[in-house]
Amino acid sequence: MFKNLKVLELSSVLAGPAVGMFFSELGAKVIKVENKTTNGDVTRKWKLPNEKKSDISAYFCSVNYNKNYVFLDFNNQKDRTKLKVLIKDCDIVITNFKGKDAAKFGLDFEDCKRINSNIIYAHIGGFKTNPNRVAFDIVLQAETGFINMTGSEKEFAKMPVALIDVLAAHQIKEGILTAMLLQAKEKKAYKVSTTLEETAIASLMNQSSNFLMAKHQAKPLGTLHPNIAPYGEVVSTADGKKLILAIGTDHQFEMFSNIISIEKKYKEKFSTNQRRVKGRKVLIEIINTKTKKILSNDLIERCFENNIPIGEINTVEKVMQSKISKEMILEETINNQKTQRIKTVAFELTN
Repeated sequence: MFKNLKVLELSSVLAGPAVGMFFSELGAKVIKVENKTTNGDVTRKWKLPNEKKSDISAYFCSVNYNKNYVFLDFNNQKDRTKLKVLIKDCDIVITNFKGKDAAKFGLDFEDCKRINSNIIYAHIGGFKTNPNRVAFDIVLQAETGFINMTGSEKEFAKMPVALIDVLAAHQIKEGILTAMLLQAKEKKAYKVSTTLEETAIASLMNQSSNFLMAKHQAKPLGTLHPNIAPYGEVVSTADGKKLILAIGTDHQFEMFSNIISIEKKYKEKFSTNQRRVKGRKVLIEIINTKTKKILSNDLIERCFENNIPIGEINTVEKVMQSKISKEMILEETINNQKTQRIKTVAFELTN
């Protein structure tokens, strides 16, 4: 799709490289410039205990695929000359410089525009409120309200992937594609920018509206949902499996009640979503007394037949063994090392 597109990636860690990988998966030529003085992207060193010292980390490989790697020192004049050549020859440059670093290296939007008058300059910052702050995903999760909603009342929990980075990458991809559409009408330079902080706040979605409109202060609910029940409730089955419910309508609850033989008095007591949310603790106890007598496969099959949303709580290992996951694996040899990752482009485009 983008075989004639040239992308220069001057970013590290997760968000910026994920944007570069998006374009590389779709055929663009992506050149990733890494800091020569620090032996490259810091995530090359983010290794699990069982990874070899000589190997490239699995973390690094997750968002770096089909790229050309160049190591430069931005403080070195010869290397900066090489960098200017790369900027002049590319269509898109992706950066995540902190504070005034871009200007210090002569790599802000105005500098790049002077080198390449048609450049699309994409920048991912950390904190909008303080551009000089070092920004890591878990701190953003904490400061923008996410960690205060995750885990349980006894213990907070972070999201198990750097989701703020992932969402920021999507914001930048959308911005770049918008700029490309604008360039189809008028060929000139555009700057696309966001911050992890703005991305995180924008991603609060219904939780932000719950507060803005109903003054509802979200609290840690584990897998539960503040507006819907039983949604996120975990049930046990006769064979010891753990299943999760996502019942979103009164009709679904009525059908589910029939499947697990909930008594009529409880069906009437919890007939509306608002009643179920208010009495969810009692409700899940009633549900579990019923589901513990049913085999998981039988319960899942009967729910599927009646369009009741339910799912098994799987491990990543089991997910990676599924047919669809195997079809999404991208393999590449880097420095004589076989690497694998799941592709980030999950859409299909047909005509």
